[in-house]
Amino acid sequence: MSDYLTRYSATDQSMAGSSNNGLTQAAAAIAYAGALPLIIGAILVWARPMDIGPYLIDYIILAGGVLLAFFGGIRWGIAVMNSAGPTFTNLFGGIVPALIAVPLFLMENDLVRLLIIVIALPLLLFDDLRATRRGSGAPDWYLGVRLPLTVMMELAFVATLAFVILN
Repeated sequence: MSDYLTRYSATDQSMAGSSNNGLTQAAAAIAYAGALPLIIGAILVWARPMDIGPYLIDYIILAGGVLLAFFGGIRWGIAVMNSAGPTFTNLFGGIVPALIAVPLFLMENDLVRLLIIVIALPLLLFDDLRATRRGSGAPDWYLGVRLPLTVMMELAFVATLAFVILN
C-alpha cells in the first residue's frame, strides 16, 4: 500500500509546476471537507448514542450509498473520456457501484447495510488502483486524493459498524 501512496501522492513533486496543481488542491480540499460529516458523525454515534445516534447511523449509511453511486459516476466519466471510446466492461464498472448502493436505501438492517459499504469501498478503491496502473483508470492525482480519503471514510464506517454490532 505504501507503494501506492508514494506513486499516487496528491502532493507529488511532478505536479509542482503543473497547471493542474490548483485543481488537485481544490479537489483534495473539497473531498476531505466532504468526509468531515462522516467522521464527526461516527464520533457522535459513540458520544451521544441515545439521542442523536440512531439518526446519525441512518445518515452515515445513506451517505455511504451516495458515495458508492458517486464513485460509479466517476468511473463512468473516466470510461466515456477514453479517446478510443468506452468499453462495455468500463461502462459496466461504472454502473456496479450504483447497483450496490440501491439496496442501502431500501433495506432496514443497519448491520447488513454497513457491511455492504465497508466491503464495497475498499474493493472499488483497489479496482481503481489496478485500472490506473494498467493505464485505463483515473489520473494519478485523483488516486492520490482518493486513497487517503477512502481510508478515512472506511474508518468512519467501521467505527459505526462496531457501534451497531456492540449495541
